[in-house]
Amino acid sequence: MLGAALALAFPAVLTFLKSRRDMESVERRLARRGPVSAVAEAERNKSRIGRAVTGLADQMAPGDDEQGVSVAKARLAAAGFTGQSAVARYYFARLLCIVLPQLALLAALPYLTELPGTMPIMISVMLVLIGLIAPGMYLDQRTKKRQQECSSGFPDMMDLLVACVEAGLSLDASVQRVGEELELRHPIIAGYMRTLSLELRAGRARKAAWRGFADRMGIEEAGSLATMLRQAEEMGTSLGQTLRVFSADMRQRRILYAEEKAMALPAKLTLPLVFFVFPVLLGVLVLPAVVMLQGALG
Repeated sequence: MLGAALALAFPAVLTFLKSRRDMESVERRLARRGPVSAVAEAERNKSRIGRAVTGLADQMAPGDDEQGVSVAKARLAAAGFTGQSAVARYYFARLLCIVLPQLALLAALPYLTELPGTMPIMISVMLVLIGLIAPGMYLDQRTKKRQQECSSGFPDMMDLLVACVEAGLSLDASVQRVGEELELRHPIIAGYMRTLSLELRAGRARKAAWRGFADRMGIEEAGSLATMLRQAEEMGTSLGQTLRVFSADMRQRRILYAEEKAMALPAKLTLPLVFFVFPVLLGVLVLPAVVMLQGALG
């Protein structure tokens, strides 16, 4: 497994070294022509290790024409990684999760002589499987956590949006204002609102912008809001009244969710009570009788 991983990484390393050599040649030619700009000088003064890691990650990422890149971008964006090199770093991290445990196992082989002959191979296979699954599990957990935070803060966003619209602001200006207000309390929602505001200011259609906002947030409430705004725009209904009804529904849904969690608490406490509290209580009640019985028989 280690040999296969190194064989897969070897062409990427060669390509990266060749690209770095070509880049240094171009920089030397530019230096002969005259002074470089401040941006180029700052780029040159960066850490060589950081530049090497970034370049290697870019070389290992698949091209933009591959179908898996869009899926990886969507997963990374849902998890909060929206940088330009997020896909490249993700694939580089996946390679490290496979190669580094194999190198650690190879270094630990002299100390594992007491194990059976097939045990190191099984450990190597398990490490490879864990290295393949771990990055995806991390992204899924991070995405789920962000969606939970968005669900908890969505009613607050709706209340602020209703207040801004009823105060006389347009919907686009209300989006920008709400994003600024939620910067400290709900930074994830504030980031989504900031992106939505930029799309609206750039001239994107309102229906498409709100649908993209719902897709990025990934929760049912955002999808319902986008559908409600589209229907309100098509039917010509009052936007403030529509938002107020939807905000009241969101508050009621949050109350129902809290009541659901409270009602499920007794059922969740059943197993801890049976396995931890009941044996202790039984011991406290029975132990004096056991001691008295031993004294009477003795």
